[in-house]
This record gives sequence, structure tokens and C-alpha cells, in this order.
Amino acid sequence: MNNSTIRHFDLAPDLSATLAECMDNYDVGDPDADWPNNIISRRAVVYSSGVIARAGEPVRHNVEPDELALCTRLAEEVCALMSGVEVGMGSEAGDSFRRFFVAANAGDLIPDRIDGALIQSKFGDTIFPLATVTVEPLEENGIWWSEVANETIEFDEFDKKEKYLRPWRALIKWFQEQPAFKDTAFVRIGDWNALHDLDENQWPEGTEIVPCVLPRLALGLTAHGSLVGLFGFSVQT
Repeated sequence: MNNSTIRHFDLAPDLSATLAECMDNYDVGDPDADWPNNIISRRAVVYSSGVIARAGEPVRHNVEPDELALCTRLAEEVCALMSGVEVGMGSEAGDSFRRFFVAANAGDLIPDRIDGALIQSKFGDTIFPLATVTVEPLEENGIWWSEVANETIEFDEFDKKEKYLRPWRALIKWFQEQPAFKDTAFVRIGDWNALHDLDENQWPEGTEIVPCVLPRLALGLTAHGSLVGLFGFSVQT
């Protein structure tokens, strides 16, 4: 173990606030249940390393200071790039993305790529158990990009469509150009159709309504196994 690693982190209210809307049960069901009407457990907490866990559960911290600094710098940089840009993607709200990172521990097994299992793990198994986790390349293709491009239907003029897509294309370019990333992806946690196709008998105990505030993330995977990027959500009732 490296003696220079950081082995203690406090809870971080500012980072927890990033997840807050996805944890809120909006006065539906038992607020002490995990998922009464939300997609991230109401028991989720976030440490200043970005690590997500369940409140009260032991968490091991062993983070290299340089890795934490890298995560912080990249997350702030990409957040500034998308400042003021609404998540959209079919959302009924007008919220923008927020910075997001989960710093990896030194000595942990380093994943080769971003996949659903990695996302579940980095979220400390706090994601609604029946939610789909869709991981796609960060490029102008796939379900995520079609949802972005679909927002341009309301525009009659080509120039307006191109203006809307400009920051999204800048986002893709930024991720592709970062030498710190070994993999990049766009992640959709929760799909409206899939959630509403579920049999109520499958729902976890305490669930009154399937969640409707669905996380949408643009992420890079560092050489040391950290996740860095943006967290947003699409509200779909």
C-alpha cells in the first residue's frame, strides 16, 4: 500500500446534491424504503472522493492524490464545457449536467472498459435493481444520440438544429481527445418503456411507482480505473 494515499474522506453534500433528484421519492410511498419512487436508493451517500455507497456501510478509501486531482480537474473542465446546456433527451425538466467522478482506489483491479457491471459497482449497488443500464459509445450514433437529435425536431431551420447540436459535438470531441481516458461511453440508467413494462410483482419491497427521474451520464475511464464526466437526468413521467 502506498503511504501517500488518502485513506479518509468525509461525506460531500455538494456531490450528494448531484444525485438528489434521482433519490427523491417526491412524497410517494415510504421515505425509509430504498426505492419508493426513485432510481437511486434513498440510502445512498457520496464521499468527497466521489465514491457512492449506502449510508452506514463500511467504505475502504485508498486514493492517490494525483488521481483525485485528475478526476477533479477533468470533471470541472467538462462541466464548464456544457454549462447551461439542458440534458433534454425527452426530459420534461430543464436541468443541466453536473460534474461527476468516482476516484478509484490504488491497488484495485482496473477495468478495461465501461460496462453495466462497472456502473452498478461504482454506484455502490444503489441503482433500482430492475433498471436497465445502457452503455453506448460516445459518438453520433446509438439510442442516446437519437434522443439528443430528436430534440431538434421542433426546429424548422437547419442552422438552429446545428446550433443545438454544437455543444453535444464539442462534448464528444472533448472526451475523444483526453489522453487520460482509456475508454469513454454514454450511459443511460433507466428506460421509460422498460420500467413501465415491469410486472408490479417484480418491484422491490417498498416501491410504489417506478422511477421517472432517469440518470444520463457522459463518462471517461482513466488509466487507474476512475470514472469521470457528467451526471444529468431526464424526467419522464
